[in-house]
Amino acid sequence: MNQERFVGIVVGMTAAAITLLVLAQFEREAASQAVPPLQHSVYDKKLDRLDRRGVEAAYTARVGLLFQNWMTDTNQASQDRALRGHRNAREIYIKVMSGIDAHDPPTEEDLK
Repeated sequence: MNQERFVGIVVGMTAAAITLLVLAQFEREAASQAVPPLQHSVYDKKLDRLDRRGVEAAYTARVGLLFQNWMTDTNQASQDRALRGHRNAREIYIKVMSGIDAHDPPTEEDLK
């Protein structure tokens, strides 16, 4: 009985390890595939304006949540998470907005 249990544990652990290796390989393959460029459309200007508003709304919501959590839980770990999250949100905001600006320069209205 103990030997059967041991064999079952070994088989289970081997299956789990193989599954993890296969998943890791799929993740690597997915990460290495480039995102195809967007196709041009007559709606590009409108979509760029909507994208700008979406990025601003997401940034505002994320930063608000980060600081709300920090104000609720004032320990050092919470502060570190809030500051790290804020830095990440800023970097993503700048990266996305720079990408939009590259093909659709901002207007005065966009910069307000």
